[in-house]
Amino acid sequence: MDDNKLRALLTAVQCGSFGKAAAQLGYTQSAMTHLVNKLEAELGCTLLLRSSHGVRLSEEGEHLLPYINQVISACDALRGEAEVQGELYGRGLRIGCFASIARSRLPDLLQKFRKLHPEIKVDVLVQGNELADALEQDKIQLAVVDEVCAKGFHWTPLTDAPLVAVVPPDFPWTEETISLERLLQEPFLSSPEQYIEPLLPPDATRLTVTASDDAAILSMVAGGLGVSVLSAFSLGGYEDRVRAIPLDQPVSRRLGVAVKTLPAANSAARMFLTFLKRQYSGCLPQTK
Repeated sequence: MDDNKLRALLTAVQCGSFGKAAAQLGYTQSAMTHLVNKLEAELGCTLLLRSSHGVRLSEEGEHLLPYINQVISACDALRGEAEVQGELYGRGLRIGCFASIARSRLPDLLQKFRKLHPEIKVDVLVQGNELADALEQDKIQLAVVDEVCAKGFHWTPLTDAPLVAVVPPDFPWTEETISLERLLQEPFLSSPEQYIEPLLPPDATRLTVTASDDAAILSMVAGGLGVSVLSAFSLGGYEDRVRAIPLDQPVSRRLGVAVKTLPAANSAARMFLTFLKRQYSGCLPQTK
């Protein structure tokens, strides 16, 4: 049954005439009358009483009114769910993240999210600070980045990633922590995008590495070319090739989710954002 006929009937009753109802729904009066007449023919009963003063429900119409409302509500719910599913299947979810997140945290997160929402197709873009441009240009719908990269976007902080000294396995150090000053006595590997870079003295000697992926620096440290300071999240896959030492003055990198607009671009993005908030609930210190 076409729910347009049911809507035409209800609108005629609410307006009290076919003419007013037709104007409200954008039909001609004859088309409006035809819809209601066809509905009555399909149901085999008279739903409206017509007179020179207008129209009103018949006794049969009054009896069937609750069922008519239920059908219309069900049709609305069906269309709404179909729209959501079409959005999920058609557009899916496009997220961006740093390489350190892609190696360490993202696989487990995506596995859990897929169990909750197997219908959502997820594409991942792994970059550095270029993710800000990708988000601005709608190439991705959200980005798991730090607050520096998220500047200018709506950003939800999730967790703090501690920075650690990364040295070769045979580095001669027996203390539990190490200072940045001590590390700078060694060839120091850094890149312009490193979070630690602003904390280094202007005259610090460093071997600058042009790379948006910490893996390049980790490989060089593993090869004995120097030391560095990286996020603890960056060490995935390199635990046996480098040695991590906590800094004597703890420094952390706050990570979160950046979106271009609130609410997020589509239903899939909103679902993933809600999922991340739940996964990292309680991970940040409470502010007083």
